[in-house]
Amino acid sequence: MEDRPACISITDVQHAVARAFCLSISEMLSRKRRHRLTGARQVAMYLSREMAGGGWTGRRRQAASFPRIGMAFARDHTSVIHAYNVVARRRLADADFARLLDRIARELTAAALKPAQAA
Repeated sequence: MEDRPACISITDVQHAVARAFCLSISEMLSRKRRHRLTGARQVAMYLSREMAGGGWTGRRRQAASFPRIGMAFARDHTSVIHAYNVVARRRLADADFARLLDRIARELTAAALKPAQAA
């Protein structure tokens, strides 16, 4: 069997984004609509789509589906699509925001590449 990078889960993304925004998971997943929370939630949804695995097809990683991400955030898939588009547009327009996304993505990738520690 060929070596494949470890799969990053939606939960991994949620934890990384919560740390980056200094939030608890429960705050980020809450129904509250404060700007600080919605921004973090949208980033987590975007990175879940970009980085979380939905499985492998041949040599290609399949992205997690919008409905699957929605379930992980207790939201409708259309909310995930909206969040993805908002973050994608902001990433193009705001270099500092793009660097933040890249930093979180690097942390997730580095954590996924670390060998599992023996208990």
